Amino acid sequence: MTGTITPPLIVKEIIMGTSLCILIFAIIFTFPLLGVFALLFLPLPVLFYRLKLGRKSGGVIIGISFFVLILMTQGLAFDILYFGSLLMTGFFLGECIEQHLGMEKTMIFTGLGVLGSAAAAFFLYTAFQGQTMGSVVSDYLTRYFGLTAQLYTDMGIEKDQIEMLNTAFLVVLPGMFTTSFLATMWLNILIIKKLLMRKGITLKSMENLNQYRAPDYLVWGVIALGLILFLPMEVPKYISINCLIVLMLVYFFQGIAVVSFFFQTKRSPTALRFFCYSLIAVQLYFLILVIGLGFFDNWINFRKLGTHE
Repeated sequence: MTGTITPPLIVKEIIMGTSLCILIFAIIFTFPLLGVFALLFLPLPVLFYRLKLGRKSGGVIIGISFFVLILMTQGLAFDILYFGSLLMTGFFLGECIEQHLGMEKTMIFTGLGVLGSAAAAFFLYTAFQGQTMGSVVSDYLTRYFGLTAQLYTDMGIEKDQIEMLNTAFLVVLPGMFTTSFLATMWLNILIIKKLLMRKGITLKSMENLNQYRAPDYLVWGVIALGLILFLPMEVPKYISINCLIVLMLVYFFQGIAVVSFFFQTKRSPTALRFFCYSLIAVQLYFLILVIGLGFFDNWINFRKLGTHE
């Protein structure tokens, strides 16, 4: 996607990309509820301008945006780390897309790249502050649970129920964080694919996403992890439930691919597609239905992929 752009235009584009990132930061800190949704699109400006302007200009956008982020967060370690990781997500996605990697490889390599960068940054931060990683995480969770406890109390929830909710949150935290990050990558890939198509650019490696199918062996992984939940040992159950949460997202991807496939083959109107996707997004029962559709697609093969008439 990188083309020949004169220096004045490059500066203008860098300012535009940086401004979009700062705008998302401003929404997050000014309107926290709306900011939850704005976070999903934080990698997009970096991704778009990384592909449009190249690696160096994309790095400049990240650098300036990160500096502004530090000023806006007033040095809150986890906010800086999380938002900075989303900025890097856009950069790594651009690198993988430019190398014409498929959807799975793009998400895997981006995840590993962001994880490695975040781990290194967190290690340097704790070393500079003279603290251990455990103490920083513990302090952050203590502040978080203090805020949520006050919120739950204002909502009329009893103390025992609050403790139960906090315990459940800690159990599923790794799985929920992983699924949130994977969903963010998936969403930004779909959006950039649409944006590039409008410019007449087709990502050959990202074509036919509605034919995505998870590897067959993951089915046995789901069954095995489900059986582990019945064991009387806490650590295996903890690992199992978080792995199942991630696998449910994988089958959601497959289920939504099935839905998209039938919308395309039946040439369904845009209004109907929007309505159905909105139901899936806001209704838990429809979400579970899509996950089940993806899971059983391994046996039923709703789209008849790999078969001949």
